[in-house]
Amino acid sequence: MTRLVETAVKDQDLIARRHAQICDAAIKLSTRKGFHNTTVREIADASGLGIGTLYAYIKTKEDILYLIYDRIFTQFRERMLTAVKGIDDPTAQLRVALETTFRIYHEYQDLVLLLYQESHVLGKRALQSLFEVDRSYVAFFRAILERGQREGQFRPQDANLLAIAILFLCAVLALKRWNLRGYRPEEVAEQITDLIFRGIVNGRLPGGAPREGAARPAPPQGGEP
Repeated sequence: MTRLVETAVKDQDLIARRHAQICDAAIKLSTRKGFHNTTVREIADASGLGIGTLYAYIKTKEDILYLIYDRIFTQFRERMLTAVKGIDDPTAQLRVALETTFRIYHEYQDLVLLLYQESHVLGKRALQSLFEVDRSYVAFFRAILERGQREGQFRPQDANLLAIAILFLCAVLALKRWNLRGYRPEEVAEQITDLIFRGIVNGRLPGGAPREGAARPAPPQGGEP
């Protein structure tokens, strides 16, 4: 994604290091006072770069916000792929994917809130690129849901719409945190995960409890009901 940020420098290793410096400084300042209220000069000072040097690695303030997006989405992608590696069962894979997503949203809650608030600042080209990343993350969850539906583990539903809704529910830790004071993050994640599974799972929920309304096995003949 960072290929969309034009630079006056050609050394890719140096660009990566400087972008990391700029991104770290921007995140630290923006989560404290907001991206809109943070100046490029403040970011340059906090990154240890002169303002002229900083502009050799970016062209506009929008580029800095784009670097922040790149950071968080890269983390999401890498950690998710690692978390579900080697898991073939759709139900188990969905549970691990949800646990990982909740953990990331909690760890980066200030940054997630910042990205939701400031996405309108991005230009059309950068915004379209980020939409593609978001769609790929939705597609990741959709693939799990579709596989679970094919195998009869999940009830037939619109998998794309469900994947979008699931990701939005995961973001509640960051977007509604002022309403969640007094709740432990683990408690929020557990209850939302339970809500999701109760809405999609055929038969028994993970852990053996039958889903409400699911058909129950008939008692053996001659036994008590």
